[in-house]
Amino acid sequence: MDNSEKENTVSFLIFSVNKRFYAIDISLVQEIAQNAKVHPLPFVPFYIEGVINCGGTAYVAVNPIVLFPNKNQKEDIKIETPNFLIFKRNDDQFCMHISTIEIFYEVQTEDLEDVVVDGWLIYKNRKIKIFNPDEIESRLLKDLSA
Repeated sequence: MDNSEKENTVSFLIFSVNKRFYAIDISLVQEIAQNAKVHPLPFVPFYIEGVINCGGTAYVAVNPIVLFPNKNQKEDIKIETPNFLIFKRNDDQFCMHISTIEIFYEVQTEDLEDVVVDGWLIYKNRKIKIFNPDEIESRLLKDLSA
């Protein structure tokens, strides 16, 4: 793929957290840390697992199952794999505990309207929630300032 074709595409990362699937615009992702060790923190909200060290920087590790519970079904809140999605942020460092990377999915810009509908990515006739890291930041700011 040459540069002009890359400019006409949007790339999504499709990943899972236990049995939940999400998509995220790849431009919002800094790194995927695999086999990271979580160092617990005292006196933090229940959805913060602790911090991980990645390249000498500490990132607050968030469990999205606890942070965004599905009220319609009972879920196991423990995520077995030590994988973390580190967000590209200018003003803070946090990451999300994930299970697996499913696929990188490129969408032609002209097809974006047909593929992204009301915050959902349509991939192989399946609706996948597009995740926005600002949702985590808002919750962290609210809870940690209280």
